[in-house]
Amino acid sequence: MDSKKHLVLILCTGNTCRSPMAECLLNASAEQHPILKKFTFKSAGVFAQNNQLASSNSKKAIEKKSLSLENHRSQQLTQKLIDQSYMILGMTSSHIQQLEFQYENLPVKIFPFRHWLNSHENDIPDPFGGNLSEYQNCLESIEESIPSIAHYLESQSLD
Repeated sequence: MDSKKHLVLILCTGNTCRSPMAECLLNASAEQHPILKKFTFKSAGVFAQNNQLASSNSKKAIEKKSLSLENHRSQQLTQKLIDQSYMILGMTSSHIQQLEFQYENLPVKIFPFRHWLNSHENDIPDPFGGNLSEYQNCLESIEESIPSIAHYLESQSLD
């Protein structure tokens, strides 16, 4: 593998809850999973408004992991982001369907975030508007997925 970092794009709806927490956790997990150092993780929303702050409860949930979303600003999914992506991970199957319906020239590697877990549920429910406990449950679901994502990325030969 060369020193070029490959972009993994994480999608949710508004880019203020799930995908920013996933981006933050993946970027922070490189010490436990060195393969992640070969990648840049970014997030976007299929229906996001640009420059929105992360939700208050997303910030609180991630702070319990000694991480921060203070600098996060939402961004709308664009063809340019798609074109730069090595892989795209959707928080739900509907995010992937929206991506496939609305955009073209998609990367071959498009998966639900929880795709590699032995679980009947690949979708990560949206905690938007919920209480802190719902955000913490969402964060746990995201965190549970990271080792399987790292394992998949280790199995790929990068050009």
